[in-house]
Amino acid sequence: MNLKDKIVVVTGATGGMGREIVKSLDNEGAKLVLISKTESELQNLLKTLAGKNNKYYVCDLSNEDETLKVAKEIANDFKTIDVLINAAGIGIYKPLEELTLDEWNLSIAINLNSVFIMTKELIKSLNNSTDSVVISLGSGMGVEPEPERSAYCTSKFALRGLMLTLAEEYKRFKNPKFCLFTLGSVLTSFGPMSMEEKKLSMESGKGYLTPDWVAKKLVEIIKLDNMEVEYKFSSPDY
Repeated sequence: MNLKDKIVVVTGATGGMGREIVKSLDNEGAKLVLISKTESELQNLLKTLAGKNNKYYVCDLSNEDETLKVAKEIANDFKTIDVLINAAGIGIYKPLEELTLDEWNLSIAINLNSVFIMTKELIKSLNNSTDSVVISLGSGMGVEPEPERSAYCTSKFALRGLMLTLAEEYKRFKNPKFCLFTLGSVLTSFGPMSMEEKKLSMESGKGYLTPDWVAKKLVEIIKLDNMEVEYKFSSPDY
């Protein structure tokens, strides 16, 4: 897919991963539809982009009603959408005894339910494209469980199930294609460790993917004629 002038929706656009994805897409000349919780951050991000035909929507993806409302607005505003990238996520890592029901529900709402709602509400617009794709950012912890991460692992296991199932469901149609990016540890402030702690961990030999590498790889794969259903990146290869 040539991304120039393609309409690309990105959730979690102002996050550590989302911001780099947006920049890489902007470099390709895509028309961006950005979704995040904080309007000032969205406005500041837009100022850094070369493209001038971008649009943003403020949305708290933990709120089901708000997510549904914004998804319907986007579907109404854009009758054709070429790419949907579900980059929003939250990582709450706690032992079961310390994990609250609110934290559990928050993890499921952002990491799973928002993907379902956005995909379902935008599917007609994606169908109207001549070549469309839905990409979600998964996790190695959606394949291999880790202790004290029940909420996060459960949400990512479920996300993987959703994406792989939709790939099967839609493979008899031309559009959209579904693709899951299953990622290992990424060097962002996501999760319980600070950036400083992660950098110290790197010095001790821990391997981290960098957000800009993931963003460039994601764009590279979107441009492929034959995209696989799942890509797994557990350690840097640059």
